[in-house]
Amino acid sequence: MGEVKEGGGDHGTIFMGNPQNLKRAGYNSEGGNVAYLPEYECTGGSTDPADKKCPYQLKTPDSVGLGLDGWDGRLLHMNMPSYRDPLCPRTLKYLFTKAKRPFDIRVRVLQQNVPSEDAGCLDEYCNMMAELRMETGGGDTSKGGPAGDDCPHKDQVFIHPIHAKDAAGPTYARGLLGQDIRQAYEENTLSPQDFCMSTDSHMDFEPHWDEKMVEMWYMAQNEYAVLSTYVANIDQLGVNLNGNHEVPHLCMVTFTSQVRTTATKCAHNLPKPKLTNAVWGAGLSFSKCHAELKVPVDPHTPGIFDGEEFNRAARFWTYGYDIYTPHRVYVLHDYPGSQHNPKTMGWGHGGFSPADLKHAYYRLNTVLDIPGGETDIDKALKLKRSKYGLGDRRSLDQLIQFSGVDLRHKKATIDGKNRCGNLQWVPFIENPKGVNYIPKFDDATEDPLDVPCEKSSVWYDPQIDGVGAGLVSREDGADEEEDTISAQQRRREEEAAEEEAHHAHQMEANELAGGKLHEDHAALAAALEAEEGGVGHGSSHRMERESGAAAAASKAEEEMENHGSGHRIFPPLLRGAPGLGGVTKGRLLMKGKHGIENLPVHVKLAVFVMVLGLCVALIISGGQKQRKRSKSKKSG
Repeated sequence: MGEVKEGGGDHGTIFMGNPQNLKRAGYNSEGGNVAYLPEYECTGGSTDPADKKCPYQLKTPDSVGLGLDGWDGRLLHMNMPSYRDPLCPRTLKYLFTKAKRPFDIRVRVLQQNVPSEDAGCLDEYCNMMAELRMETGGGDTSKGGPAGDDCPHKDQVFIHPIHAKDAAGPTYARGLLGQDIRQAYEENTLSPQDFCMSTDSHMDFEPHWDEKMVEMWYMAQNEYAVLSTYVANIDQLGVNLNGNHEVPHLCMVTFTSQVRTTATKCAHNLPKPKLTNAVWGAGLSFSKCHAELKVPVDPHTPGIFDGEEFNRAARFWTYGYDIYTPHRVYVLHDYPGSQHNPKTMGWGHGGFSPADLKHAYYRLNTVLDIPGGETDIDKALKLKRSKYGLGDRRSLDQLIQFSGVDLRHKKATIDGKNRCGNLQWVPFIENPKGVNYIPKFDDATEDPLDVPCEKSSVWYDPQIDGVGAGLVSREDGADEEEDTISAQQRRREEEAAEEEAHHAHQMEANELAGGKLHEDHAALAAALEAEEGGVGHGSSHRMERESGAAAAASKAEEEMENHGSGHRIFPPLLRGAPGLGGVTKGRLLMKGKHGIENLPVHVKLAVFVMVLGLCVALIISGGQKQRKRSKSKKSG
């Protein structure tokens, strides 16, 4: 992973961690500082020019008439969930008064207030700007706006109000904001080539933060870049921390009730944003708006705190996006002001039940193959391919290898390697429709509408999405005429299987009286169970719950387990992943059809033999009863 052991370097350093702490967490790394090597991200350390693989940059056809770089013609959309937060108005004031281009900023606030008790974010912002005008005499935005302006930039702020009692946690709030972003896109007031920034409602900003964030994003030289981290506290405003531009760096996780970002590292004197191992922080996310449109936060996950970040990171990454640590601090977080206010921490008592929380965990577990998710292959795949599922540019298996997180066994590391250091970018094939193309989903079912899959998609299966020039619908493929050669081959295989089954049936009928049939069925059942991948029960995977509502969910789950409903460890479901056993690719895995005709041949054989055995037994039993009745009549 490019761990060049140096204390300094021309391109800055990355702190890998304390050796003792790393060892306790299961890592083999020596820790300490390593030199940052920006070129490694394209070359992987190779000296062969042919090995250079760099991220995609914007192409002219996708620029929608704008420049390939720069901010001209683009807007910056700010998205902020706010729960009874008295600091929200101040955040609006700071972001506008400290911006270089305040008229190019649009703000959406998901305001979760008790109207009779909490001041409105926009109303109080207007009061603050009026006070600033009185203090300065008015002028530009930094002075509260022109003297005659009632409330500068008021028309650039959109408030989405809901009552605090209906709040359901960060993902629910961000999910509603995602729907607002989608609506703006459909109304042509937001372009995929605009910039989108998601943050909290208790923030402060460096002067000209907006222009600096845009410039920093371009320095990543990746159209699919997402800048994200846990931002520094506001006491570091204007401070070059430790004299070497120290910035927070996210690269490790742990498992609680879900995947939780932990053990934040740091980097020093970086010349540009650094590629991370797909660890994303909700406190700051900055990208082009096509990222927000493609990867909206799942609003069907009420009560979720742990699990939000890595779920979205996984979805970003499988859609082709890459997470970068910002190399400078331009946005800061008021941790004391927000965390010491009991009102702002009360969302955990909002409008969701223990059952809702349990279902939210089920969704997150299913999408990421974490134990405790859906065990039915078709249902799991349906959710993974849905609107709030995974992308189709990179696979979940690739994510596990790149991030190093062992999702399927709930371990922080899959191999003990420390991935906080230098990483190589993972290539993928861009969507042929371009970076601005937003996949389509059914509004009611949230199922994908872009079917059949095109060949660059990780979901593409030639048995379903096309044979040669002939393509079949993933939904209607069973009803369409099959390719002639494929159909003939399938019929030959089925005829051979039927002939083999017929011969086996005759032998089983002859052995029926000896009872061997039932022994064989038991052996076959055991073999099939073993073939399913050694699926065990999840009593050892009991989830830790942290909030009051979460604790109630844990109690409800424990009661269910005491009544015998254990959790099965979720098997790998992506094509090519180990553990699929005898599942037939294409027909059983992808079509979502049910019935004996879609089962593997050996299972069909077992079912047929069982039915035949019952029939023979009934015939023999019926014949014996008939002979007894005949004898009875004769003796009478």
